[in-house]
Formats: sequence, structure tokens, C-alpha cells
Amino acid sequence: MLGQVSRTVLGGFLFGAVLLTATCGTSKAPARPSAILVTIDTLRADALSPYGAPRFVSPYLERLAVDCVRYTQARSVAPLTLPAHASMLTGLYPPRHGLRDNGLCALPAEARSIAEVARGAGIQTAAFVSALVLDRAFALDQGFDTYDQPPRPEQQVSSHYVERSAAETVASARAWMAKRDSTQPFFLWVHLYDPHVPYAPPAQFLEQTNGNAYRGEIAAVDAALGPWLQELKSDGTLAQTFLAITSDHGESLGEHGEPTHGAFCYDATMHIPLLVRYPDGRRGGSVADELVTLADVAPTLASAMGLPELPDIDGVSLYDRTPPADRGVYCESYSGFLNYGWSPLAGWIAREGKYLHSSRPEFFNLRRDARELHDLFPAPKPAVGKAKDAMSHMLAQRVLLTDNTAAQIPEDLVRDLRQLGYGASGTTLAQIPHPLEPSELPAPRDGAAELEPLLIASALLDARNFGEGAAILARIVADNPRHLLALDLYGFALLQLERNEEARSVLSQRATLGIARADTLVNWAVACERSEHPEEAREHFEAALALDSASQQALEGLLRLARARADGEQVRELEKRIAAARQLADGMGK
Repeated sequence: MLGQVSRTVLGGFLFGAVLLTATCGTSKAPARPSAILVTIDTLRADALSPYGAPRFVSPYLERLAVDCVRYTQARSVAPLTLPAHASMLTGLYPPRHGLRDNGLCALPAEARSIAEVARGAGIQTAAFVSALVLDRAFALDQGFDTYDQPPRPEQQVSSHYVERSAAETVASARAWMAKRDSTQPFFLWVHLYDPHVPYAPPAQFLEQTNGNAYRGEIAAVDAALGPWLQELKSDGTLAQTFLAITSDHGESLGEHGEPTHGAFCYDATMHIPLLVRYPDGRRGGSVADELVTLADVAPTLASAMGLPELPDIDGVSLYDRTPPADRGVYCESYSGFLNYGWSPLAGWIAREGKYLHSSRPEFFNLRRDARELHDLFPAPKPAVGKAKDAMSHMLAQRVLLTDNTAAQIPEDLVRDLRQLGYGASGTTLAQIPHPLEPSELPAPRDGAAELEPLLIASALLDARNFGEGAAILARIVADNPRHLLALDLYGFALLQLERNEEARSVLSQRATLGIARADTLVNWAVACERSEHPEEAREHFEAALALDSASQQALEGLLRLARARADGEQVRELEKRIAAARQLADGMGK
């Protein structure tokens, strides 16, 4: 493959259980409570049986919910896996922790995660994640003694992240539980990815859900998770445990014209389940209608484990506490800005309604219009003004973490990002505008018609059907010349079709827009090289290396050009650099 393009078209997460360690035999019970966080990707609230889905979808979790507090108004911070999980682990909104999309950069080292706080208190920590969207390269492993993930591929050639099944991940977590020191407290995070596109549940779960593939994936998660939780209940662990279950975001399933998630902040992707079970079963079966957010997860876990309150965060602890009735919570999606050429999208959800800020603002009364079909903007003006003021105040009063540029990401994490194919990860994100900054870019709501064709085109490229994929992408970029991801994919497809001059033109257009990406520059250079513009090719390969100094594709391109010029000195220098880059990559853990 000639260059790795950013292909994050699709975006899941169930907030798990906080569990105290059970006393086994004569083992001494730990003095401090323990915790387990289970996250199931892409789980919208109404897809879970305790929230109204048919009982056959998630029977284990429905039985468990009888002992839980069921929060009916929980919201995600972003419809994207990496930013949402970062908020869960830190208690910070995305503008503060800096992760605004999947795959762009790592969590800054100065972020203080609940795992770091727990480990600092002498608690055993472990994480088991099911997809490389949460690869350790993105630094959510901060504070975890064990961070177990699927093996990385030799090369990322699909738009879908490598994943493993819930059954596999739960089995690994159970094995860790069996080997841990039962006399010491622990914090365990288990992430399950199955409900994410592409939906491909085992036949038994597809049959169980009457052919609904999305629900079938949820049934598969329930079947893997449920027996484990039952086992923990039977052996007494849950009798000493605080349990919570939630999702990182939902799935649109076609609502508002969005096939999956990531582009919009409507409740199809923002309204998530949250189940909480106290060790003594208090409040079991009750319903809580308070507005809560994923940023509340970290402080709630801290309270449950008896840790000090987390300072200077956006979330609040829900442990034996009720949030204020007049509370508002923040949400955003910068995926459209970073990938599609749209304006940024940010929102404020409060008792008065939901305000979505973009180049075409929206306001919804969620109590009367839960599906957000009737935009009331600019009325009611007092509520809109209050929401904008609250967003402005929240963003102004909080200290942002250091801008996460390449220079501030540890070199081992930069190498990991390169191995995953994220050559742009060293790029500064300083170009990202403030959520309330005026924008003349198209509003996300006006780009809905681009989403399904983009999904289809990406699937065609995954299947190496470059001709049909290129035709669809050509139509997208004709309608939206600023669509960064479509331009990247189109240029890549044209290269595969040997339409090199066209690829050169398309990638030239792409390179002038948005945040620079090393993979875009590599593909552009290849197009120039093939169309007999060697000096232009050399310029772009060197620009790619300025962003990613270990890009083997850029180094190999420069080597080809040096050999064509018979520049022996540069050939020798580049051969040494390539050998060093390969040795570095070979030495990295899979």
C-alpha cells in the first residue's frame, strides 16, 4: 500500500462495574474497596433491555438491573470512542484533555487518570480493551500495571480497528482476576467493542435477536459479561462491590441521516445507559432522572474506592450524591471539522433543553421532543442565551492541559502511533477552534447526505474495489471540495488505479486544507513521482518526514529518487536511516 490514509469513518463503550474484592477462604479482605469498570462500545440507551429493548437482547443485564440504580438521563461527552473514554478516566471534558477525535494524538502526560490515583494509593490496576482504537499508543494506559489489548497488525489496511470479541476479552480479565493478590484492592477496566460497525454477531445471537445484527452484537456482549457478573455475585464479590454500567456513546442507526456515529450530537449517539449497583444493594431498582455525564465516572469511582476527590475536574461524584437539578453538561464532536470540512459542533444539555452550536445552531426541548425532530432555534432565546453563557463560562474557568503536540508526547508513544499508521499524530492541534468561535464552514446537519456514501466507499476500498469506491468519492468531493477524508480516500483510490495525475491533483487540493497529515503528503509525493515530477515528489516526501521523522514510506520514496539521480551519498544515508527505522519498528512490542 502506498501510504496510510486516515480512514476513521466509523466510531462504543459500556461503563462497568466497580467491585469490591470478595473474601475467599481464609484470605484477608483488603482494607480499601476495589473497582471494575466495564465499557461496551456503541451502546445506545434504548438498545439495552433495562431501557426498553426486548428482553431477549440482554437478559443477563436486565436481571442485574433489578439490583441497580438506573440513570435515565446519562449523556456522553462525544460520540467517539477515544475522547469519551478519556473523559471517563480523567473526569475532564474533551477541550481540556485534548483528545477531540480517534487516532490523532495521545492523552497528555499531565492528565491525571483514575488509574493513576488508584495505583498511587496501592491499588492493583489492570485494563483489558477489545479494539486498537484504545491502543496503548493513545496513552489511556496511564496508571495501569497491566494493559492488555489485541495484537497489532503488521500494517493497518482497513478502515476498521483491529478488535477481539467480548468473550475473549472477558476471559482474559477473568484470568487476571484469578491470579491477582486477593488480599489487595484492585481497579479493573474491561472494554467490549462488539456493537461497533461492522455488525457481525455469531449466528446464535443473530437468531436470538430475530436477525437484527446490531442487537445481536449486544446479545453477544451480554452472554459474555453476564455469566462473569453472576459468578462474582455467587462468590460474594458483588456483596462488597460498587457496580456501574454505561456506554461511551450510542449508534444513530439512520436517525438524522447518520448511519453510525461520530458526526452529530443528537441523542441517538449521546443518550447512554448508566446502571449503578451499591455493595449493600441500597436503592436497587430505583430510577434516577438527574442529568449526568461520562465525566462523572472518574470521580464516582474515586469515591467508591475511598480515594481523595479529584481536583479541578468537570465531572462530579454520583456516589450517594444527587447532582443539582439546574445542572448542565457539555458535549461535542470535532470529527466533522477534522475530517469532513464542516464547522465544529458543541452542545450544552440542561433542564431547559439542548443547545447545539455550529454555523447553524439548533435548540431542542428534549422533554417534548426526545427524538429531536423539531428545531426551535432561535427560540426560546433565554434558554439559548443561558446555554451559550454556561458553555463560555465552563470553558473559560477551567485550565486546559498542555497542547498535545509531537514534542510533548513521549517518544515511545510516538513510535507506537507510527506503527499503527498514524503518521499525522505528531501534528499540532493548535488549529482547532474554540467551540463557540464563529465559523463559515457548512453546519454538520447540512452534511448528512455525505455520510452514507462515505461509509459505502470506505467499505469498497476495504474490499479493494477501488473503481466503484473512487466513483462515489468523486461525487462527494464534487459536492464538498473541503471534505478532507473523502479527498484522502479518493487520492488513495486513484493511486491504486494508476490514475496518477488525477491523484496528484486531488491530493494537492487536500494538502491545502485542514491539519497537515504525513500520510497525505506521502501519497501526494508518490503521485508526483509516478507522474514524472521528481523534484515535487522529493519536496513532499521531505515535508512528510518533517511531521513523522520515522516514516518508512517517505524514506523509501526519497531513496528511490536518490537512486534515480545516482546520488550515491544520499542513497547511503537513506539506507542507514531506513535500516534504523525498521530495526526500531521490529523491536516494538506487538
